[in-house]
Amino acid sequence: MKKKVLVLYARYGSGHEAIAKYVANYLSEDKNLNIYLLDISDYGNFLGRIGVKVMDFVGKYRPALIFNFFYELMDHRLTTLAHNQFAKKSYDNETLRNVIVDYNPDIVISTHFYASNIITYYKKLDLIKPKLYTIITDYRPHECWIRNKHLEDGYIVGNNVVKEELIERGVESKKIYPFGLPLNIEKIKHLDKIEDIYKRYNLKKDKKIYLFFGGSSVGSMYYYDYFKTICKLNLDKFIIFISGKNEKLRVKCEEYVSKNKIDNVLVLGYSKDVLNLMKISTLVISKPGGATVTESLEMRLPMILVPGVGGQEKYNARFITRKRYGLKVRTVWGFKRVLERLEVNDTFILKAHERLKKLDNNESVEKIHNLIVSKR
Repeated sequence: MKKKVLVLYARYGSGHEAIAKYVANYLSEDKNLNIYLLDISDYGNFLGRIGVKVMDFVGKYRPALIFNFFYELMDHRLTTLAHNQFAKKSYDNETLRNVIVDYNPDIVISTHFYASNIITYYKKLDLIKPKLYTIITDYRPHECWIRNKHLEDGYIVGNNVVKEELIERGVESKKIYPFGLPLNIEKIKHLDKIEDIYKRYNLKKDKKIYLFFGGSSVGSMYYYDYFKTICKLNLDKFIIFISGKNEKLRVKCEEYVSKNKIDNVLVLGYSKDVLNLMKISTLVISKPGGATVTESLEMRLPMILVPGVGGQEKYNARFITRKRYGLKVRTVWGFKRVLERLEVNDTFILKAHERLKKLDNNESVEKIHNLIVSKR
C-alpha cells in the first residue's frame, strides 16, 4: 500500500508555497508515495482571509517597525497562544476537517506554523495520527513554530545554527534535522548552457550581471526608488530587474528605462527562468526572504540585501551578513553607497564567492524523502 503524504502550506508570503511545491514535486517521483499538496488558506473563513490581507498590506507598505514589534512580542510561549487560537478559529472548519481526515495521511510535511497547528490540533482530537514534520522556512526559529513541539515528530531546518537555537528553546535534538531548506535541485542540475541563456535574453558577455528581485507584494512600488538609483549610477554592469507578478511596477520600470534611453537594464515580469538567470549573474539584489536567500546560497551568489518586511527577514539578513555572504542596506542612500563602492573595488564580492564555494550542496529534498520513507 502506498504511503500517504500530505504537504501543507499557507499563503503568507511566497516562500512557504515555493518550498512546499519543491518538496511535493520531488516526492511525487516516488511511485510508492501518494502525495497531496494542500494550501490551508483556501479553506479560511473571514478571519483567515483578513490574515492574508494583512500580510499583503505588510508586503506592500512595509510598516517594518510595527511588524518587528509584533514579531518580537509574539516570540514567547504565552503570546503564541494567540497564534494557536487564530489558526484554529480561521482554518478549522468542517470542509477542511473532511478533506484531511478523509485523506488520513501517514506523513504530514508542513511549511507554515498555522498548518502545523491545525495538524497538532487534529492529533489532539484523535482525528488523525500522522507523523508531522515541520520545515522552518527561515534562518532563525520563532516560538510560533514550536508552540506544540511535543506533538511534532521533527523539524527540518536550514543549518546547525538553527538547530542549536531550537535546542536552547527546549526542542529535543533527535527531532531536529539540519537538512537545509528545500530547493528544486533537479532544475538546478539541468540548467541551460550559459551561451543559450545569453542568447535568449540578447545579452553580451562584456559586462557582469546584477540580478535584482524587486517584485515584492503585488501593487507595491517600494523598490521603484531602488531601481531608479541603480539605473542612475550607470554602472559598468548589466542589470536584470525582475518585478515578479507586480505588473504595475514592471510597467513603470519599463517606462523609466525607455524614457531615459538606458541600455544596460532589462526589466522582466514574472519569470520561471530565475535559476538560469542566477547562473549567469555575479550578484543578487533582493529582500532577505527565506526562499530567495536559499536559492542564492545554492547558486553561490553574494547578495545585497535591501529592506524587507522585517520580522524573520531581519534574522535571515543577520545570518547572511554574519557569514559574510552578503551586505545589508537600510536606505536608498545606503544602497547607492554600496553599489558605488563595489564598482570601484569588488574585493568583497570575490571573497564572498570564495566563502560560498565552501558550502555543501543542498540535498534537502532528497534527505526529506529518505527520512519519510524510513519512518513507519
